[in-house]
Amino acid sequence: MLSIAITCPAYEQLLGFCRKSLPQEACGVLAGAAATPDSPAVVTHVYMISNVHEEPVRSFRFHPGEWVSAYYDIQKNRQSLVGFFHSHPISSAVPSKRDWLGLPVSDDGLTYWIVSMPGSPAAVVQPFRMVGQTFRPLVLVLA
Repeated sequence: MLSIAITCPAYEQLLGFCRKSLPQEACGVLAGAAATPDSPAVVTHVYMISNVHEEPVRSFRFHPGEWVSAYYDIQKNRQSLVGFFHSHPISSAVPSKRDWLGLPVSDDGLTYWIVSMPGSPAAVVQPFRMVGQTFRPLVLVLA
């Protein structure tokens, strides 16, 4: 199974953003070092993007202007876009049909992360990679 890494500060920032957004779904992008043939991608920065979905407790949609701004910042800081994230405040870290609608889907190897926080202080963070029409789980490594 393939893996992906995240630095401890970025991991804590990701969890903090998701907790702060409760009871709504949080969403955003992850940036850092792209994967190479010898090593997995490493997430070093988390960019929170406002959830503008009409039902933000059950779904997410990126704020268009914030998404463009985050992407510009990633380019300006010479980072790579590693993936997208959103939270599931009351359900498990499994992609849902609604997730397909909110995700800016890409077939260029980006990752897709779900942070599950169903009534517990211990969140479950599960990254995935899209392979065809299927989300494949990745092993998460703290760097």
